Amino acid sequence: MRINRRFLYAGTFLVALGGVLVATDLAAIDTAALTDVLRLWPLAVIVIGLGVVLRRNPQLSLSSGMLAAAVPGLVLGGAFAVAPSFTGDCGNKVEQAITQRQEGSFDGPATISVDGGCGSITITTAPGKAWRLEAGTTLGQAASLRASSRSLSIQSAGGEDLSFFSGGRAFWNVTLPTSQIDDLAVAVSAGTGQVDLPGARIGRLDLTGSLSQVTLDLSDASVEYLSGAINLGQLSVQLPAQSDLNGSVVVDGGMLEICSAPGAGLSVVATGSPRELNVEGVELDGSEWQSPDYESAAHKAEILVEVNFGAVEINPIGGCR
Repeated sequence: MRINRRFLYAGTFLVALGGVLVATDLAAIDTAALTDVLRLWPLAVIVIGLGVVLRRNPQLSLSSGMLAAAVPGLVLGGAFAVAPSFTGDCGNKVEQAITQRQEGSFDGPATISVDGGCGSITITTAPGKAWRLEAGTTLGQAASLRASSRSLSIQSAGGEDLSFFSGGRAFWNVTLPTSQIDDLAVAVSAGTGQVDLPGARIGRLDLTGSLSQVTLDLSDASVEYLSGAINLGQLSVQLPAQSDLNGSVVVDGGMLEICSAPGAGLSVVATGSPRELNVEGVELDGSEWQSPDYESAAHKAEILVEVNFGAVEINPIGGCR
């Protein structure tokens, strides 16, 4: 019997990933010890390289290939397991938080960038043209802010040198206007993000989460194009109910949840591997899915998803979290 090695390797990866998560949930693995082990993640690259080198050896190709699939699964599962506790303190002891309040307004279509480091970001909207930032950090460093009549940029302390944790744990509450926003870019690194945009009118929305859990609610918003990326984390998206949307999302080691509004059509095409595509808790064999009422729906969303070691949940049971 001929073995389809592609499916064998994908299954090995998923079993390794899930095994670490289950073991951690059952307290069979201590997360502190797991954090120390994850410092050896470069070994995963070495193992993958060995798998490539030995794949033409008849005696070793199968075993080396399975090992090359299992090790990244173990590393990724470990990252998922320790991420919640690590992002909770961001590698810093909690100190007295400070408060930062700044506000302004736009006189026309705006370009906005919110780039947060370790911590939590909450973004919502309010009628009008005004914006507002309320923030604090455990290490007393203020967020970097630049604003004009048509632009707003908010960046975490240490963000320019890519030091996610140098500014301590940040707490941001950002309020954006419902006036026209041409471009909105949101990045969440090693933290949590809650983006709820009722009444927003956005041309392009770019959202990136790295080692993070991000929730995006567009149910009462209008967004022409959505571009997303999740790296070692989870992204949940509630799609618009009263407008059309086109978008693309890249999942590199994580999970994407997509929820459509009642009566709105949804089309999803998934590429890449290994991947898992589920609709309402049921796994699909193919890579394309359309809601039954897609053709007759007044408003439609078309999403292209590229998955590299991850899963896509469409209309999961219980909704998007």
